Amino acid sequence: MRQETLKYGSKGRNLLTYSDRGEQAIRQGYSEIAEAWFDQAAEYWKQAIALTPGNYIEAQNWLKITGRFE
Repeated sequence: MRQETLKYGSKGRNLLTYSDRGEQAIRQGYSEIAEAWFDQAAEYWKQAIALTPGNYIEAQNWLKITGRFE
């Protein structure tokens, strides 16, 4: 998904930050905090997908796998 975030411009940096912080929280044993960070990333992905529905296939799969796709 990192490569896809580059296509999303400045918001892509937010996606990376949210995802990275979520992964960091998992490593530190803070699963609830990690979920909150991943939820933030999911919201940005949903916005990106809504703007360009044919793009971000990997992100769409991540949203589906994690139960965040509506």
